[in-house]
Amino acid sequence: MKLIILPLVGLVIISHAIAKPAPNLQRQLDEWASDESGGIAAAWVDRDGTAFFQAGQDDAAGSRPITADTQFEIGSITKVFTALLLAESERLGKVNRNDPAAKYLLSADDPDLPALAKITLLALATHTSGLPRLPVNLRIDAHNAADPYAAYDRAALVAALRIHGPKATIGEKVEYSNFGASVLGEALAGAWGASYADALKESVLVPLGLKATTLGMTGTPAPDELAPGHAGENRVPNWTWLACAPAGALRSSTRDMAVFLAACLGGDSQPMHRALVATMQPQHAMPDTGGKIALGWLIAGGKDKPVYWHNGATAGSHAFIGFDPRSGKGVVLLANIQKGMEGFGFSLLGLPSPKPATGVANARDFVGNYSFTPTFSISVTTKGGVVFAQATAQPQFALRSISADRFAVTGVPAEISFERDVDGKVSAVVLHQNGWDQRALRSVEGKE
Repeated sequence: MKLIILPLVGLVIISHAIAKPAPNLQRQLDEWASDESGGIAAAWVDRDGTAFFQAGQDDAAGSRPITADTQFEIGSITKVFTALLLAESERLGKVNRNDPAAKYLLSADDPDLPALAKITLLALATHTSGLPRLPVNLRIDAHNAADPYAAYDRAALVAALRIHGPKATIGEKVEYSNFGASVLGEALAGAWGASYADALKESVLVPLGLKATTLGMTGTPAPDELAPGHAGENRVPNWTWLACAPAGALRSSTRDMAVFLAACLGGDSQPMHRALVATMQPQHAMPDTGGKIALGWLIAGGKDKPVYWHNGATAGSHAFIGFDPRSGKGVVLLANIQKGMEGFGFSLLGLPSPKPATGVANARDFVGNYSFTPTFSISVTTKGGVVFAQATAQPQFALRSISADRFAVTGVPAEISFERDVDGKVSAVVLHQNGWDQRALRSVEGKE
């Protein structure tokens, strides 16, 4: 529970002030981490400096307190860095965003190239490629559930692209896809003639000065400062990655993420300024959030106060990063606890949590309580035709209809589908997240 305040060199030319975070930020962190097995770290960045906050220990045993240098899995925030690699690659003339991804994944005489040409680097970076959330040949079962992406290699990814790509419908809508982000990263690696890990390190991480931000590649030893993950009271293994690394493999600390926020908020003297600005240009409406999507970044708020953000999760971690370039404020929250923090992050930036643009006519069908374990359940409610889900000890999230009885979770890389009994009444729910499908029966009907 230690507060450290440092001047933020480069964010402003001259400043004798200190950062001005929310006055109750430490109390909120303490409350968020209370009774949890892990902990949480925060970095607040503004025009006057940087402030670091922490709460909790890295494990229930209390072996190490959380610090600004504790490293966490940041999950899908990795996609922001993969999109930044795209922008930098384009700036340097390595690629054009409208190039087919297959150009860099297949040989020039491959017979599948024409059918895959429609899937561009830009479509992948904006989740408009039409590729599904996960590839069909990524099989997650009892044998690999603890580390689901560890053995999924480039050959499997390309094989899946050959299966899904010809049938993909490009540009019709934004559909969040870990598969698509993985294809993007591997295609960029092909353009560089290097591995994704090497291309990202040399072209993004090193130029930004991120010394404690690394990829959790399969077979690579974990950093000493990496916190173990927790799901509820259970300690879970940290994930490792091969071809899906561009979708979620990064690990980082709040000290490093504060440096990244400074670059995002700074002017043209900041490293990678042109590429960073390129990632912030709005591309499409984002129905899941009622906002927009840029390259990697999601955008909330109106034209007068755009906030760029992303979240991330693995089986044992949760992360949030967001910033308001007009006010010069940004925040990052990293935890080794699988517990939602999006509402927390948005409140610090002065915005409500994202909500979908529309509701559904049969919203009442889904209302109820769904118990996965004796200590974890999801409560589904509705208001004004919008369906909301709230998991145990987590904030409430709105749901956006994808198809009959299937919804995307607003602001979270997850989906929820409902099952009906022979009479057509909703009887169970399946949570699709992090490559897992978890089922729970409906136990108590709720009220609108």
